[in-house]
Amino acid sequence: MIKLESLFFILVLSLSPVLVFAEEKTISVDYGKLYEIAYNAKDVTVFDVIPNSDEKELIFDIDVTSPIATLELTIPRELLDSTENGNDVDFFLIADGELVTFSEKKATDTARTLFMQLSPGTTNLEVFGTEIAGTLSENKTVEEPKDKTTEETTQPEQTPTEPAEEQTPVESVPEEKPTAVSVEKPSQDTTQNMFDFSKIPNWSIPINERQMQEFAMTAGAFVALIIILAIFRGSRLEKDLP
Repeated sequence: MIKLESLFFILVLSLSPVLVFAEEKTISVDYGKLYEIAYNAKDVTVFDVIPNSDEKELIFDIDVTSPIATLELTIPRELLDSTENGNDVDFFLIADGELVTFSEKKATDTARTLFMQLSPGTTNLEVFGTEIAGTLSENKTVEEPKDKTTEETTQPEQTPTEPAEEQTPVESVPEEKPTAVSVEKPSQDTTQNMFDFSKIPNWSIPINERQMQEFAMTAGAFVALIIILAIFRGSRLEKDLP
């Protein structure tokens, strides 16, 4: 069963060619350059239009004062358009968070015209598309230097490079080995030198080294015998003591 509101809206759409508005108005949108949006309004006041490049939409600040209020917008394609694979697709309209049913007149090469009925008290109308002037201009401005930068990156400037200094081969310097300090080894015949009394100045006793060695050995044996006797005697005395 068709709702009464839908029937009423269909009736309004069918009578829309008959409706004659006082005058067609325009509102300017400054978005990189001035764009003109023409509109016919019945019981609708349009205060401002704000482009939103993030959502690719136009936000209309409006005031609806009648339950039979209607609004017809003629939007330049250069400002906002809705296409897919080069073909026109429907816009998406929301008024105060509610989906808006609309009809579109035959589109031209430069503009698209939307006709809709709005509920009284509506203050915000959003028209969503797929392309908006801000993003298109931004893409163009980005693409132009991008080509230049890619050319610069792909073809870097060839700055004249100074000839590299010829590296003279470094002669391998042999490591300096620590010079061996010649240390005179003591003569192996230290004992003989010790008993060589002939080198002592003013030594007049005719005695050779061998005799002195024998004498020293005899004297050493004698001293050792005395020490042994002293030790033996000391131990004996300790035993004799009570």
